[in-house]
Amino acid sequence: MQEIEKIKNVIIFVEKNYNRQISPAELENVSNYSYRNIQRIFKNIFKENIGEYQKRIRLENGFKRLIYSNETISDISFSIGYESNQAFTKAFNKNYSITPRKARENKELIFNDFIANIDSKYVKSEIVKLNSIEVYYDLIITNDYDNSTINKLWDKIYENANYNCQIDYYGVIVDQPLLSIKSKCRYEACFTKSETNIKKAKTKLIDGGKYIKYTHFGSYDTILDTYRFIYNDWLFLQKYEIDAKPIIEHYHTGSINVIDEEKYITHILIPIK
Repeated sequence: MQEIEKIKNVIIFVEKNYNRQISPAELENVSNYSYRNIQRIFKNIFKENIGEYQKRIRLENGFKRLIYSNETISDISFSIGYESNQAFTKAFNKNYSITPRKARENKELIFNDFIANIDSKYVKSEIVKLNSIEVYYDLIITNDYDNSTINKLWDKIYENANYNCQIDYYGVIVDQPLLSIKSKCRYEACFTKSETNIKKAKTKLIDGGKYIKYTHFGSYDTILDTYRFIYNDWLFLQKYEIDAKPIIEHYHTGSINVIDEEKYITHILIPIK
């Protein structure tokens, strides 16, 4: 068993509860491992202990909300688990060498290199309402969402799903690579439940709500170009308020449906308020 398999429940638990104090007993209960063993595995995978991991997730979520939303800095501070605005500012400045206020005021600079030299043409999009979706899923840690690692996971997922073309497949982009540590980006491969139960498969709900939907046509190797258009569209054209929830990729047509990669269709769902 790969070590990440042993602590997936811990990762999920920390993600849901990063904004409060988490006791060793809680982690032992969700993992069935000793706290010492959990710490050892965490250190091997993330090169940080659980406390450091929780602090990083807290700050990264705060960073996303700073640049995506119009929430006040005080509201963000308290909602992600800091006792005061000053405590959040101190931790944020220590980690990113910039204050939360300056980061918000200069958010375009974060994306400048990523969207540089693109054709700023209009990108078609539509606002959609997504119902919560119950799915089977698996989680991996990637290096900047590299396709080779993700493709290996999908080989496993398709096998688990019995190569069923009648169900839907989704990718959950948990982290924002421009704000997170690239080597620790979390990705979830999901498929909708069918009449056939999958033994030992983990289940979750993909969050429902309001999303703005863009569509990428063609190979996954060029999907970053579509993301460049999306962030340019958000920053300079539409100015909608992004929710800090994960981005959802809906693989409408992919390798399980067609051989020609140019016929792939991927809907990219950006959560908005």
